[in-house]
Formats: sequence, structure tokens, C-alpha cells
Amino acid sequence: MYSKRFDEIFDNLLEIEKRYSNNQYDSGGETMYGITRRVARKNGYYGNMKNLPLEAAKEIYFKTYWQQPGISQIDSRKIAEELFEQGVNMGQAVAVKNLQRVLNLLLEQNINVDGMIGPNTLEALDRCGYKEDLLRLLNGYQIKKYIEICENNPTQENFIRGWLKRVEIRRKI
Repeated sequence: MYSKRFDEIFDNLLEIEKRYSNNQYDSGGETMYGITRRVARKNGYYGNMKNLPLEAAKEIYFKTYWQQPGISQIDSRKIAEELFEQGVNMGQAVAVKNLQRVLNLLLEQNINVDGMIGPNTLEALDRCGYKEDLLRLLNGYQIKKYIEICENNPTQENFIRGWLKRVEIRRKI
């Protein structure tokens, strides 16, 4: 059912999102495998979050964070994986808007920053010859978002080091 590429990217994500969490300061609240209670309920899981089956989590990730935002349409594995991980951590629309902003910067374009991967975003991504710079800028937007979260809500500062572990500055694409 899943592609080999999705399976590998999902397995990598589990290295980050591998356990149950219910930190009182985490705005996501109760999570298992990185799936929040709200997202689990929205996708039909109503059991105890500690008992969320791994296969159910994988199905949620596949539908909600891979297919729905259109990441499955991106040819570059590294870019797809980066957007997938950012979408899981910050929301799919935020990740896609980051991509669109980066493409506008690199290509001097005017892609609509709407958080949806459509034909204009895909065409610009295919034309972009600066993939390493694209990944660096995506990481920059990710760090910027973490800083803004902490500045707006100091209770989130205790998460900054963990969030920064998610940021992978890639050298070669």
C-alpha cells in the first residue's frame, strides 16, 4: 500500500517521534508516535493514546501528512522528507508555505503562498536549480518558527533544544 520511499521516511520520523508524551506545557498535548490526540480523533481513533497502534499512526501520517498536502508528488526525496518532518512538527500548511516562500526567494517568483502544493509550486520546484540552498532556507524558516514560538510563549523555551535536533542542515542533495 505504501511506497518504499514513504516507508523509509516514516521509519526515519519514528527515530524522532517514537514514544508517548503528555507534557503539560506542550501545546500539542497528549501524543503517541508524534500523533496528537486531536489529530487521532479527527482520523477516527478514540482509544487511549498510549495504545495507539503503530499501523494506525502510519496510516494517519500517510493520509494527513504525505498525501493530503501533496508531498508525495515531490521528486526529491530529501525535500519531500524535510517537508514531511516540518509538516508533522509545525503543521502541513506551515511546511508548504515555507517551501513556497523559499521558491519565491530563490527564483524571484510570485508563487501564491497558500500552503497547498499545486501545479505552480511543483513547476517552480522542478525548475529550481538550487536544491541545497532550498534545503538550507527551509531549515532557516523552521528555526525562525521555533524562535517565534518561544518569544511569544516563554513556557515553550524548554522545547527549543529538542526542536533544534529536528533541523538537519544538509550539505549535498
